[in-house]
Amino acid sequence: MNEGFVFIYAKGIEIKALNIEKSQILNLKLLNEGWVHTQTLNACAYIQYLHNDCEEDSLIEEIRSLVKRPS
Repeated sequence: MNEGFVFIYAKGIEIKALNIEKSQILNLKLLNEGWVHTQTLNACAYIQYLHNDCEEDSLIEEIRSLVKRPS
């Protein structure tokens, strides 16, 4: 079974969410344009987490965290 992975790139407050094929094609171009790869998500697991486990008041902060570089 193919898992749905999403590759998140951020620049300023903007993000791009790409599938693996688009990420492989555009990765170097995006990096050269100043985009930063910030997260790789398992889309199914992330949506499940947002729905089942993320408190409503922290939902937007969880989504905004995609623009931050992982430590």
